[in-house]
Amino acid sequence: MTEKYKNTNKDFGYGHAKQALFELIVEKFKTEREKYNHYMNNLDEIDQALFQGSEKAKNIANGVLNRVREKLGFSY
Repeated sequence: MTEKYKNTNKDFGYGHAKQALFELIVEKFKTEREKYNHYMNNLDEIDQALFQGSEKAKNIANGVLNRVREKLGFSY
């Protein structure tokens, strides 16, 4: 693209460079765009993953809190 832009006959201007950059970006992020579209069309998968993560975090936090309570003498 640099060589085309520096071309002495000036057939490759700002508009051409902008279009080429757009096409490059679209191609580079193609898989990410597909994943995004998939999850936006399947929001239940996102909710399920968030629920699983919250359950995992809750289990870890409960374990830590139980150890702290035990050390402080507040065991139930």
